[in-house]
Amino acid sequence: MKKILAANVGCFIVLLGLFASCSPNYFEGKILYKYQYKDKEGNDITEKMKIGKDLEQHYFINPHNYKSKNEKGQLTQLYNSATNKYYFNVGLELEEVSGAKEFPKTFKSTKLSEKLTILDRSCQALLVTSEVGTTTYFYSKKVKVNPAPFSKHRFGNWNSYLSITKGALPLKFVIVFDRYTLIATAVEVTPMRLSDSSFEVKRALEK
Repeated sequence: MKKILAANVGCFIVLLGLFASCSPNYFEGKILYKYQYKDKEGNDITEKMKIGKDLEQHYFINPHNYKSKNEKGQLTQLYNSATNKYYFNVGLELEEVSGAKEFPKTFKSTKLSEKLTILDRSCQALLVTSEVGTTTYFYSKKVKVNPAPFSKHRFGNWNSYLSITKGALPLKFVIVFDRYTLIATAVEVTPMRLSDSSFEVKRALEK
């Protein structure tokens, strides 16, 4: 009887191990991006742009929410899936918008053949175009979240992006504006536990 019980326990442990190895390994923690700015001719203008523009993005994400702060520790954006509210700063003011708001109206994505290695992680490229401009994302399947909690996040087409990448977060993104190009590159990826309460907007503004 003891041998049968031990055998059953052994099988259970093996199955549990197989299940764990097949379960998605979702990311929770912080990604630090460094910003670089270039003009239309490709010249580095980061030094000129540092007055009035951010130089870093400290991005925090857990299974249901995310937020960003700049190098000064100022909150620049926050999304809370429980309320489906997105907050972003405009000057010194924090604006609130429903995550259900469809903006931009158009979203066209094209997977590119270009590949990069960022922080020892192989990244695929995705070009996204809309009526407000173009963004090229470089994402790694090794740094991903569950897209489901963000499925209502239509503002900024974040739900569409996560659906295409199967939850993979960008480790680099390049945004082409009319007068300049912003290049954001991850320099640190730090797993950590983040409570849902830390993504409540009032608490996030305090820190």
